[in-house]
Amino acid sequence: MLIVYSKAMVPAALALAILNTSAFGEAATNQIQVVYEAPKERDLEIVYKDMKERRVLERLQEFLSPFKLPRPLKFTFQSCDGEDDAFYFDYDVTLCYELVDELQWAKPRKTTEDGLTPHDAVAGPFFSIALHEFAHAVFDLYNVPIFGREEDAADQLAAYIILLLDKTIASRLIRGTAYEFLTESKEEKSESTIAYASEHGTAEQRYYNVLCLAFGADPKRFSSLKSKNILPEERADACQDEFEQIEDAYKAVILPHVDQALAEKVWGKLEVRTN
Repeated sequence: MLIVYSKAMVPAALALAILNTSAFGEAATNQIQVVYEAPKERDLEIVYKDMKERRVLERLQEFLSPFKLPRPLKFTFQSCDGEDDAFYFDYDVTLCYELVDELQWAKPRKTTEDGLTPHDAVAGPFFSIALHEFAHAVFDLYNVPIFGREEDAADQLAAYIILLLDKTIASRLIRGTAYEFLTESKEEKSESTIAYASEHGTAEQRYYNVLCLAFGADPKRFSSLKSKNILPEERADACQDEFEQIEDAYKAVILPHVDQALAEKVWGKLEVRTN
């Protein structure tokens, strides 16, 4: 389940880069292309039609338009032979219909006691997964050297981008993402050897990592993470430094490739449905 968020920055995960994109020519905004492939399985047709009607990829295309990419990058929705997966390869991000189906299955049936809605339990992790795969593409396209595991760096860049958004929207997306990691961690406990051997961190580690970044970005908004001991005090006390380290890396490595005026316009109008 969601082992690839390929399925958040350990110290120095994003290093200062020697940026070399000249091999692809002039970088430009609006380089995202989108494709919906009809699923092979009839039981995924509902997901396929729902994603198309909601224009999910088109909305993602607009959201990522401020990034100045040196070549087109394609996002493809397709069925994946039963795997609830997502991955990046060769300038193509693949998002599987099975992934959306799994998120729908795993969401709470009603709003939880701490206020997480069923919709946010799907929208949060889906958006994080899409940004995680986009992060892999960014590392590739911008030739970003990385200390540590690339999967950790991708998690962290995805979370950082979310935390740039309107605080209410960011909070909903982060909490939805954390819910998915916590749900996944319960399944991993029966497969601990596989989880520990993965190139990804365990779901439980990723749960604490994303919450730490949120707390580090806005200790006031996410104060309950510390006051309710969701984040252990010794970790919470270091979260602001962790967030600032990622922010420094983003500004040095990624921000030069972002049309900031367009980003302010596009990201400021992002909305997250309530149902």
